[in-house]
Amino acid sequence: MHTFGKAALAALFASSALLAGCDSSDGPVEKAGEKVDEAVDSMNPQGPMEEMGEDLDNAYDSAEESAESMKDAAEQ
Repeated sequence: MHTFGKAALAALFASSALLAGCDSSDGPVEKAGEKVDEAVDSMNPQGPMEEMGEDLDNAYDSAEESAESMKDAAEQ
């Protein structure tokens, strides 16, 4: 059991490091790509799968922001 705890702790730190390595600042190309995506989305009606995909994207973005907040709080 003690070995499992060490492995779980190592996995937690590794996943935190991976999330902390994500760069949250968007460059000009990323912003332009998002504008193109929004323009295409406004021209094409969305089906249920597209809406589900966007919900998943939003959930991922929210999780990434939460991880960044946790990282910032841990550094203080």
